[in-house]
Amino acid sequence: MTKPYLLTRRCGKLLATYPRATSKNPNIVSGRWIQFSDPMLPTAGFWSEVIRTPGRGCVFSPSPPLPLSPSPLQVSGFEDQGSGPIEKFEDRRLILSFALAFLMLATTLPAKNLATLFPFRAPITTEGPGLSRLEVPVGVIGPCRTDLADLRILSLSGREVPFLVDSPDATGTVMELRHRATPKILSAGRSRKALDSRVTRFREDYVLDVPSVPDDVAAWDLVVTVARPEFVSRVTIRSIDGRGKSVTLLQDGSFFRLPDAGAEKSRFTVPDRKISRLELTLEGLDQGYLDPRFTLEARRLLPVSEKNGVALEIVEVRQLPLATEMVVKRPRGLVPRRLLLSTSTGTFHRKITVWDEGPGADPEVLGSSAVLRIDAIAAIENLEIPLRPARGDRLRVIVNNEDSPPLDGLGLEALVPQPVLIFSLPQGETHATLVFGGGRAHRPRYDLFALEGRGDLPAAGESADRALALLDPTRASTATLGPVESNPLYDADPALKFAMHPGAPIDPRLYSHRRRIDVQPSTEGLASIEINTSDLAVMRPDMADLRIIDSEARQWAYLRQDRSRTIDIELRQTDHRVNDQWSHYSLEVPNPPMTVARLLIQTEAPYFDRDFRLQVTLEDGKKRDLIHDRFFRRLGDPRPVRIDFSRTRVVGLELIVNDGDDAPLTLNSVSARIPAPNLYLAAEPGTYEVLMGFPEAKPPHYELEKIRSTILAVPAATVTSGALENNPLYSAARRLSGAANLQKILLWAVLGFAVIILVLMTLRMARQEQ
Repeated sequence: MTKPYLLTRRCGKLLATYPRATSKNPNIVSGRWIQFSDPMLPTAGFWSEVIRTPGRGCVFSPSPPLPLSPSPLQVSGFEDQGSGPIEKFEDRRLILSFALAFLMLATTLPAKNLATLFPFRAPITTEGPGLSRLEVPVGVIGPCRTDLADLRILSLSGREVPFLVDSPDATGTVMELRHRATPKILSAGRSRKALDSRVTRFREDYVLDVPSVPDDVAAWDLVVTVARPEFVSRVTIRSIDGRGKSVTLLQDGSFFRLPDAGAEKSRFTVPDRKISRLELTLEGLDQGYLDPRFTLEARRLLPVSEKNGVALEIVEVRQLPLATEMVVKRPRGLVPRRLLLSTSTGTFHRKITVWDEGPGADPEVLGSSAVLRIDAIAAIENLEIPLRPARGDRLRVIVNNEDSPPLDGLGLEALVPQPVLIFSLPQGETHATLVFGGGRAHRPRYDLFALEGRGDLPAAGESADRALALLDPTRASTATLGPVESNPLYDADPALKFAMHPGAPIDPRLYSHRRRIDVQPSTEGLASIEINTSDLAVMRPDMADLRIIDSEARQWAYLRQDRSRTIDIELRQTDHRVNDQWSHYSLEVPNPPMTVARLLIQTEAPYFDRDFRLQVTLEDGKKRDLIHDRFFRRLGDPRPVRIDFSRTRVVGLELIVNDGDDAPLTLNSVSARIPAPNLYLAAEPGTYEVLMGFPEAKPPHYELEKIRSTILAVPAATVTSGALENNPLYSAARRLSGAANLQKILLWAVLGFAVIILVLMTLRMARQEQ
């Protein structure tokens, strides 16, 4: 008995090997048995004979049939009786169908329990047994998570059906199947002839053996490869069929490579599928023999799914100086790879920048591109903006107008690649149910995911065969999806119900300020709390002293999303004085201290270029020069002047500008751009308090941080916040009663007592000397 094996449900472990057949009987592996056992089943010891059928690979015949079980099967071992070692599985054509069939057997979760996770369902109808492809419409993509993790196929027999997701990109990329063969050279000849004293003609003759054309392509292309960087020649190609009949396919055609012109002709189509040989003649002048190499290629473009265009809801439009800003909603399941701009403006050329916003947003630019339209007789336009995958629930789109008027009738569509589900229903079944949405399910880990091949393209050999079996629509039947309806088995309890529980209690008397909030979470149990500038002024810079408590002073865990939005705050100019050609503009910060990262300054001066420095007042009252640079506006640029610097917590600012002999500038307005975070809370409906203002607090540590992506994947409802107020329970004495503070008080008391003793001793010694 050989060493035991663990039979995982990965088809690569099971399908890639088979026992060697004996010489006496190549069909049956003699004396080779596999014992399956399952610790979760009441009876163990299922025996299966391993059979090898020539040209068909391995067949596992359980006797009796294996029941469904949620546990992996344990292979007790192989019983050897002189058979050879395990070799590679030779025939790959049945890998996909066998893996699908085996996974039908290995599926574990009952459909009734699984279906409760998904709020929507739709019937699936297939054309017959074997592989099926189902194009997922936008109506199904929208309610799902971006990775389609909350989508399942359930068979009518009550089991989960494994599937692959083929997600082509939306960039217009096409799939190409390419066959290659090297023809055998049956004969070759060379000759040269002097046409005059200076010109010599070189001739080469070849006869090539042509293999049969693959069934899934139309014809061969003959590719002639020459190592020489530059040449010009004539080529004549004749075909010979199986009966010896010769037909001229090309007479004195051009065969050349001209690197300076960037031109080359080296591919020639062989239209007849029945030819068995090719005769090729190459003739050139004064360039010697070309010594070509020959390759036969056949290509076929695979059908690709069309791009879905989904209109996005524009929730806000603002006309900025020289730009138009739009904020659009992005449905959770839609991850556009491109945006399509629509406008009624006839001719234009604008640059567009797209940013991600909302929970989990990417802080970097998602995409930037120029769009144009030339409204001529033959219109020319390019209105697509390529994007990286978005994570937030909103997109901020900036259209750079410069001095042109804003575009009229603006609209945006998300171009979404249409994913395709590849699956195989249990034998004899042609109907199933698609359940989806809710964001409650994790991405399944089907063994079939190991067979996905789109990410590994280009592929050759075995990988190409596998990818072709999965990605070629002509090799699978088409499945259709019925109308979408609500799932009656759906459990409407919030998805985050597991996180809706209080944590450890705290002492609210330690916090100087509070804000009451009325929490009415979304249907999935998540609420969003916006932090404003008055809150930031009270809290520590790292927000470590922020807590959310209920009426019993118990903490409720939250997630913080930094820089989820920005706030522009108007700064009041309190003073303007001129001192020795330097203008000093004192700026008052509302609700100090405040973390500032940018100033936007508007002035009526059409042009200026001066040195400046920005001096800030810190929380401890000290002043520091933050930045030295040029303060300028280009002629004809009406945009506000922007001053960027590192994020700094300040209580005041002073802009100092070197006017030289020019008149001082009049600043019409100065605003500060402040990054503001959002809090995300999983809690029951009710009234809570946000506590802040405890400088000595330690940062909180919540378990929710470990599943941040899961929490932020569900939609959140914005809470209603009250005004920031002093905490009526706050007690400075309570802060002093802490263990650390008691130690400090005791230390200072000891030091004070020691000082008093020292003073008394000094006075006593002075009196004695007197």
